[in-house]
Amino acid sequence: MDANSFAFRLKELLEHNKLTLQAVASVLGISRTAVHKWTRGGEIDYANLRRLADLLRVNWIWLRYGEEAQRDAGSAEPVALPMTDVRRKYTAEIMESEARMQQALENARIVTWEWNLLTDEVNYSSNVEQVYGWVIKRNEEFWALLEAEDAKSLQGVYAQAFEDGLPFESDFRLRTPEGGVRWIASRATPIRDAAGRVVKMLGISMDNTARRLAEEGLRANEELLTALGAGTWRYDRESRRLSCDAATRKLLGTRGNARLDDLPALLACLRGEDRQVVQETLEQAPAGVFRLSCLAGGASLQLAGKVAADGRQVFGSVLQG
Repeated sequence: MDANSFAFRLKELLEHNKLTLQAVASVLGISRTAVHKWTRGGEIDYANLRRLADLLRVNWIWLRYGEEAQRDAGSAEPVALPMTDVRRKYTAEIMESEARMQQALENARIVTWEWNLLTDEVNYSSNVEQVYGWVIKRNEEFWALLEAEDAKSLQGVYAQAFEDGLPFESDFRLRTPEGGVRWIASRATPIRDAAGRVVKMLGISMDNTARRLAEEGLRANEELLTALGAGTWRYDRESRRLSCDAATRKLLGTRGNARLDDLPALLACLRGEDRQVVQETLEQAPAGVFRLSCLAGGASLQLAGKVAADGRQVFGSVLQG
């Protein structure tokens, strides 16, 4: 291998820094195979070259082209290239793509953030106030806004990530200026330096309050139905699969491990003249709610349900009366 080649310099640096191919791949977020190809003389794109040079703490021109190229670059006069039509087009496309990405993040109420563990500085995207309810510039400001038990839990999650360097997900509650609470769902990835130490955390966070409230409302409804002796069920029109809880099985008169996992099994539990109406409703009713009366095992039942907006799912409850 040529001692003045990129591959030779890279292999020497990896050995000197005691870095494995997998360690480099993990830091750069690429495959081990790609790093292996570089050590065999494979081409490397500019973005990865700069990141690789930063990781190895060397000049990127020297790493790729050698000492002579680095000297030439240091003594060369800068040349201003004209803004050709092609360059204008590419510049406009890049700016438009970045603008679309930023708009998409803001519309989705997603905050991006970067935490430098060496300086304890944290930088948030410009929409942090929209999502968190606060403008946060320092870490101590963030921790002060969390519910005490969530702060303790999240600090434990971070401590584990500092130790194992693995990505993680977490949910926590933030107090708002109005005195309310927002649920935030966060995902983060630790970034290591050349020595393998976690030195930075990159993450995204989004307002998860609506989903949390919906889940709490669903649990409350389920508890209420249980108190009323009602059962819950769901029917998928595409797979024709039926799922139901134990209370529904009991109300329909099934016993033990009796099969009740599709529409025919449900219809078999009902009085003959009720079957066609129930079948047509579950398979053909448009989006919206419905309520049916039927008999099962001599008991009068009320079958209430809702067809989802996309028409694929039907879900509801059943109770006596």
